[in-house]
Amino acid sequence: MSEKLILQDDTSILHPRFIELLKSRTSSPIQPTMPTMKLIISFLALAAAPLSLAWAPQSSGVFRRTASMSAVEKNVSVMEQNNSRRQFLGTSATAAMAAALATATPAYAKGPKNSVSFSNVKDGDTVPPKFTYKFEVEGFELLPASAGNKEGSGHHHLVVDNSKAFVDKGEAIPFDGTHKHYGKAQTEGELELLPGKHKLTLQFANANHESYGKEMAKTITVNVKDV
Repeated sequence: MSEKLILQDDTSILHPRFIELLKSRTSSPIQPTMPTMKLIISFLALAAAPLSLAWAPQSSGVFRRTASMSAVEKNVSVMEQNNSRRQFLGTSATAAMAAALATATPAYAKGPKNSVSFSNVKDGDTVPPKFTYKFEVEGFELLPASAGNKEGSGHHHLVVDNSKAFVDKGEAIPFDGTHKHYGKAQTEGELELLPGKHKLTLQFANANHESYGKEMAKTITVNVKDV
């Protein structure tokens, strides 16, 4: 039985080389052999968009090929949905990473907002009898006593071998051999101590030398070596 290959629906979505093949085939009867089917499938792979194919043998022996645009639209919709999902996941991952970085604890965390500290020596260190101690302050402004009282400002004091780890808030720091004043807003001071263990308290106070108390004090113990 002779069978003819005919094309239905819109052929504008097919690849031009495939259309030329169909035209050349419609001039004479063909048999839908396996090699022919493979050739047609190869050309379909070159088409501009996915096609839904339906081969239906008719009573007259004619095979009809239907190009379904609904399948193309469906595939486009699926692609758009996939793109939307990728964009959403990408945005979510970025936001999660930003949140994690914002809440992460730094490897070297600084002290409290308002604090004083020794910058070149730490608790338990061994130092020579004559040593220069360096001071730092955070949260308060370092000003000389001559600038007068200004809220949130002051200067350093170094207390040697005091029984307490700080001078009580509001208490005036005395002027004597164990209470060193740095009223010119110095950031370091030299001490000469006898060999042995000594307790040093860095205390911040206002222009009247009135202590800011425990919050603005730092006490360490140093071992003075015997030379």
